[in-house]
Amino acid sequence: MTRRLRYLGALLAAVLLTAMGCTENSPESSRASTSEPSAATGPRLVEAEVDFQSGIDEATAFAASQGLEVSIAVIDRELDEEIVNGAEADTPFFGASLVKLFLADNLLQRQRAGEFRLSAEDRFLLEAMLVASDDAAADSLYSRFGGEEIVTEVAQRYRLSSVAPTTEAGVWELTTMSARDVARYYDRFLSRMPAPDRDYLLELLRGSAMIAQDGFDQFFGIPTALPGLTWAIKQAWMCCPSNTSYLHTTGILGTDNRFTVAILSSDSGVVASGFSTDVLSQITALVFPPGSIAG
Repeated sequence: MTRRLRYLGALLAAVLLTAMGCTENSPESSRASTSEPSAATGPRLVEAEVDFQSGIDEATAFAASQGLEVSIAVIDRELDEEIVNGAEADTPFFGASLVKLFLADNLLQRQRAGEFRLSAEDRFLLEAMLVASDDAAADSLYSRFGGEEIVTEVAQRYRLSSVAPTTEAGVWELTTMSARDVARYYDRFLSRMPAPDRDYLLELLRGSAMIAQDGFDQFFGIPTALPGLTWAIKQAWMCCPSNTSYLHTTGILGTDNRFTVAILSSDSGVVASGFSTDVLSQITALVFPPGSIAG
């Protein structure tokens, strides 16, 4: 779906008003609509429109030129709109470390329901697997708290049709999911999770470490393409089931959590851990060109 996001060119308007000798400066809504200039007041603030669908289409074409398959989905939570790269947005990918989101969500949900109380050690592991993408921490929690049933519960609760547990018991990295469902997961988690747990997870995702527990630099994609933006991220990388490497950048954008995004990628034929982090950062920059969103 093509989305036309509207933002005000406040700086441009100020320059125009100054150039015309206008001295009035009444406050305007940050989402005011475009209107014709008034002879009495001079030109009003103008809108800049960004076609995110075009950016996603360009990003998809660029990815293909680099030998990558991508699944892209963005949700504007204010306008209640999804923008995706066609059928690719529903293609299931191995999620790798993205399953850690579901694991944390499930544990907090079950604790709220009174099923158990997470110990201090469990909390430490939960935080490590999100902030530093610690696989050993995820292994411990996944094996002790239900394994594949965790994924099934989250998929059902949030109505994520592409999300399916691994068919190889215990190998949580092979959980499948699409970009559309990852973006929807973030959107629904923000809307449905009770505030204390929601804010706790947001704080962890906003505090993602640059260097993961395994030494991998996880500041690719969103952090690289949008360095001045407030974001909460979960990144993922995995090599090389089916002779393919997987690299994903996902998260929540803006101080108001307005946008959720998932860009999942696979690089077929890669049989060593040669991840295309620079390419994925370029893909992200095409989806979100400079100045397209604020916050």
